Amino acid sequence: MDRQSRRDFLRQFAVVSAGIPIFGFSSIPQFTMGSATVPVIIITDLYHPPQDFDDAFDLVFLYAVEEISLLGVLLDVTQRYRVPFYGEGESKLYADPSGGREPGFIPVWQLNYLFDKAVPCAPCPFEPLATPNDTKSTSGRFENQGIELLCKLLEQSSQPLEILSVGSARALAIAINRFPELLKKKVARIHICAGSYPPGDLLEWNVKLDPEAFERVLSTDLPIVLYPCSANGDAFALGNFNSYWQLPDLNFLRDVDPRLLRYFVYSHSRSNRVDFLQILEEDPPEEAKQSLFKRAHNVWVMDALLEVSKRVLVQRADGSWRIVTQLEKKTSDKPIETSLVPVKLIPKDDGNFDVNFESSKKPHKIFYRRNPMEHQQAFREALPILYKNFRTCG
Repeated sequence: MDRQSRRDFLRQFAVVSAGIPIFGFSSIPQFTMGSATVPVIIITDLYHPPQDFDDAFDLVFLYAVEEISLLGVLLDVTQRYRVPFYGEGESKLYADPSGGREPGFIPVWQLNYLFDKAVPCAPCPFEPLATPNDTKSTSGRFENQGIELLCKLLEQSSQPLEILSVGSARALAIAINRFPELLKKKVARIHICAGSYPPGDLLEWNVKLDPEAFERVLSTDLPIVLYPCSANGDAFALGNFNSYWQLPDLNFLRDVDPRLLRYFVYSHSRSNRVDFLQILEEDPPEEAKQSLFKRAHNVWVMDALLEVSKRVLVQRADGSWRIVTQLEKKTSDKPIETSLVPVKLIPKDDGNFDVNFESSKKPHKIFYRRNPMEHQQAFREALPILYKNFRTCG
């Protein structure tokens, strides 16, 4: 990014910091039904410092892939994780003593800077719903900015949007309780990465953040596509219905765009430097890079990202695996064996859910992979190649 564009960005940031709302409705792009670009809104439990590095990693995909126009980032915030949380009894299993942290404005602004975009972001209510029908109308203006942003984005779009939820279901539930008809009219699909199927003794992390919200969302007939994160209550299981897989290390990040690497290092190192844009122009310490490269990386969201972007994980004629666009796909390519199975999702009072595969009415879909080990191996080969081809606007 040249000196002038950098100065322009900082001028815009200064306006935001002066008290003008975090998002600017005037910058929301308009779409037509014939557009080849998919309009997407993401709801993410992205923090800084991060609670889980995968949130910062996954968000890059939505900025870098040309088929997607990212309209807004709703920051899903849970109050108990803004500070060190130790828990008692069963809640100890959901402890996170590494707080404090705040909503992830910084990584969003960094990606706007790197990709020369102006994607608006805003926080959502911090506390779980009191009841499934809670509207959070008393949470205050600051915490409700994300809900207002979602409403405005839906109102201004000329075509149905894709919503991707990778945190709690709180923002979705509040939207359902406030403007259900707008959701029915303006949402093409709601992709939710949460839950366990088959269910287990413990609730999956994203569901545990707000069980009432998860129950509320699954009780609707909205076009939900569910990507369970866990199988039998195990978030790291390789099951048929959950989307989890793991990269053994992130050594491939040595070869990504240098400025993108700096973004990853800043997040992973939990840096407290306040000049978070300037740091993207400086080479990070070797020790910080090595720490990033050596870490194992857990992935839950990539199948949903491919579905939203219409990209496909395929095996080429030579046996190699690649993530390709629809235009790049060849007749000889063999897509990975995954599917979205039409079902009726039935929420339960304990935060789990049943799946009715035989219902005469099937408004929902659930992710399925035939061979979880092949699925993992394919992504381990293809995803590094994809990320190494991403380019910032420097």
